Amino acid sequence: MERRLRSLSLDDPRALDVIREAKRLGFSDRQIAICLGLDEIEVRRLRKKNGVTPVVKQIDTLAAEWPAVTNYLYLTYGGWEDDIAFDHGKKKVMTLGSGVFRIGSSVEFDWCGVNTILALKRNGIDEAIMVNYNPETVSTDYDISDRLYFEELTLERVLDIYEKENPLGVIVGVGGQIPNNIALKLASQGVRILGTQAESIDRAEDRSKFSALLDELGIPQPKWSKLKTMEEAEAFAEEIGYPVLIRPSYVLSGSAMRVAYTKEELREYLQLAAKVSQEYPVVISKFIEGAKEAEVDGVSDGYDVIMQVIEHVEKAGVHSGDATMSIPPRTLSSKVVKKIQDYAEKIVKALKIKGLFNIQFIVKGETVYVIECNLRASRSMPYTCKTTGVNMVELATQAMLGKRFRDLKINGLPPLPHYGVKAPQFSFMRLSGADPILGVEMVSTGEVACLGENFTDALMKALQSAEFRMPSPGGGVLITVGGEELKRKIIPLAKALEKMGYKIYATEHTAVALKEAGIEGVRVLHKVGEFGKRPNILDYLVNGKIDFVINIPKITSNPTSIIDDEYTIRRLAVEYNIPVVTTLELASALVNVLEHRRKVKPTIRSLNEYMDSLLWKYW
Repeated sequence: MERRLRSLSLDDPRALDVIREAKRLGFSDRQIAICLGLDEIEVRRLRKKNGVTPVVKQIDTLAAEWPAVTNYLYLTYGGWEDDIAFDHGKKKVMTLGSGVFRIGSSVEFDWCGVNTILALKRNGIDEAIMVNYNPETVSTDYDISDRLYFEELTLERVLDIYEKENPLGVIVGVGGQIPNNIALKLASQGVRILGTQAESIDRAEDRSKFSALLDELGIPQPKWSKLKTMEEAEAFAEEIGYPVLIRPSYVLSGSAMRVAYTKEELREYLQLAAKVSQEYPVVISKFIEGAKEAEVDGVSDGYDVIMQVIEHVEKAGVHSGDATMSIPPRTLSSKVVKKIQDYAEKIVKALKIKGLFNIQFIVKGETVYVIECNLRASRSMPYTCKTTGVNMVELATQAMLGKRFRDLKINGLPPLPHYGVKAPQFSFMRLSGADPILGVEMVSTGEVACLGENFTDALMKALQSAEFRMPSPGGGVLITVGGEELKRKIIPLAKALEKMGYKIYATEHTAVALKEAGIEGVRVLHKVGEFGKRPNILDYLVNGKIDFVINIPKITSNPTSIIDDEYTIRRLAVEYNIPVVTTLELASALVNVLEHRRKVKPTIRSLNEYMDSLLWKYW
């Protein structure tokens, strides 16, 4: 069929028959357009003009013994009539789901989609329509939506359903990245996008347009540039100084995002980013080292803004999906929090946001920089809603339907008497050879959120829920860190662990620094690569003498035997189910958890009990 299409002339009287057969065989408009040398929309217009359109069929879950009533629908070119009737007198809204589960997209977006469907039903919509193709989700349960289309989330298919159903509009802001990626194309074909408009979504998703907006608003951001050639990129990186961050547009989970420390890495990473973000620009910006990272989850009705500031435990450079998060912020000053809120409100007003949003920041000293804005539900949205007691998805849905927050008597968030901590969950054990070190591209496959009386209480519950095995008192802790500065910073943690009764093991240079600081009980282990020398890290890991590994490598671009050795330590720890921490900030928080656990039992309260302790809630 592909050969027939490539050789086809539209003047051929059999052309429509060939295209009709191609559609029956599953060729998309885009594939046909490539074969014919046309645009996807041209192919769409051609087939619609000539009556080549799909029909809606209903999956028969009753084995043809009774009339099928189950709400499973799909589109096909293998039929002549629709199985269902379309009542265009009803008020309908389409919601686009998030598709398959993968790194960066999981049940968090499905939670947002389901809450949107439920909110539509509660607020006067006769038919809430869900389009999604993942059977492993709640949004694709037959009794959640009024109509469920098991269909791909592409421009062609969404337009087909839209034209069949004739809804009031389409919600793209709760399904993660895929709906956002097609929002502008949908709008160009006359689809009414409910909530934040497609042009604003594009202005936030396109890195160069968003950076230009921040410059217009006078909001600080790392030095940046949109570059057209490799030579321009190299010259800009030399001008601002390495390291630099390569940032593709319209991506989820930091796909192809990299930190380059050398010209060689810059070239390699730019080529990767160009493959991932072919239609949109790649931006290079200065990577600010040693900064804190924070973000805002929020919702706007086009007039008022409700938002929650979240602080990351790890320093900037760890993807938000892999970071441990705290609500409320732990260490940010009130001045910094106020700046974050002010910058967020300026961005919301400039982009005319009506719905959910997420804005990410880095904080160096008292200076706040904006690094990213997503005009959709974030991965952390369910965590934010449940911690604060305010269902922002419900509010966003009502805003999209034209309601104001002030009419709902909502003008902010209730004060929090508790902490909420979100901890990532990883699957390194199942990924052969994967290095459990964290960076700007997301690698976690799940996450857990827990509430507690304080940050340490909530973190302890979250880590245990994420299957992080806490080392028992008297167990062995291996500490290996790179660089003199990190060695100085690890000393207080090593002292605290020794005081709690843990046996401290370290590599030669780390051990020297610890002994000089007064930690006399530290035991020296030879590196994995020092074959034949005993005692060796390899033997202790394999024989179960190490219960916890703190391995914080010095960031460098030059591959050395030290880097290879550190990777082997981390990988062996994973394979023997030994908890490993690779950032100083999380190591410090974990030491506090171990101290807390010795003195205080965790508080066990249900989510409802925590919510009922708030002054008010909106759920």
